[in-house]
Amino acid sequence: MKPRKPAAREPSESKSTSARPEVGRIFRILLVDDHPVVRTGYQMVIQTQSDLEVCGGVGSVSEALTAIEREKPDLVTTDLTMPGRGGLELIKDLAAVRPETRVLVCSMHDELIYAERCLRAGARGYIMKEAPGDQLLVAIRTIAAGGVWVSPRLGSQIIGFFTGAKPRGSKSLVEKLTDREFDVFRLFGEGKSTKEAASALNLSPKTVAVHRDNIKSKLGIHTTAELLRHAIRWVESQGISYPDSPLSNQSGT
Repeated sequence: MKPRKPAAREPSESKSTSARPEVGRIFRILLVDDHPVVRTGYQMVIQTQSDLEVCGGVGSVSEALTAIEREKPDLVTTDLTMPGRGGLELIKDLAAVRPETRVLVCSMHDELIYAERCLRAGARGYIMKEAPGDQLLVAIRTIAAGGVWVSPRLGSQIIGFFTGAKPRGSKSLVEKLTDREFDVFRLFGEGKSTKEAASALNLSPKTVAVHRDNIKSKLGIHTTAELLRHAIRWVESQGISYPDSPLSNQSGT
């Protein structure tokens, strides 16, 4: 007598089964994060699910675009901050050239500041890296079923915004920046010079300088040195510290 085939392992949390891809179809996922340990952690969570499959993992946007063309995943999970072009640029690229590939942002950056930009660019969900594995599965399954996933915290803010509960003038100064200005501001906060920011964003230094002047105007900042201090302190307030970005590093701008 042939031994019985073990049943497929079911998720430990009932919430993760509330929304599933089509029955019998494997939902393929590409992991994009410049930290291999993060990709490994996500893969360990995802591979416990019989209907989900990790089809690859890469550490940059350029590698991601190549892998997406080759693997044609159903979903891409991406970090926002990576060497060179960031996750926001990847979202915009996919919205333009491969809209059928859905994007879930997995980031350590505060969702109340970043998620709106990501969703507006075309992402289908935003989850903090500190979220437990079962919540990652809920987010993936919600998106796989055609929905959009945000945390209850962010969902409350969105509802408040549309119902008029959000007080006038409550928007932070940084939220006044366009996506490109925000990219430049963040790179300055990471200690990048104007030339380095231009290289990272595939822009000319002159264009970055224009964005820099616009940022100063919108934030009420008068000097480049003051802008750099403001940007660095803002980045550090998000819980990230870059060893190459001391407040005294103001050359090249």
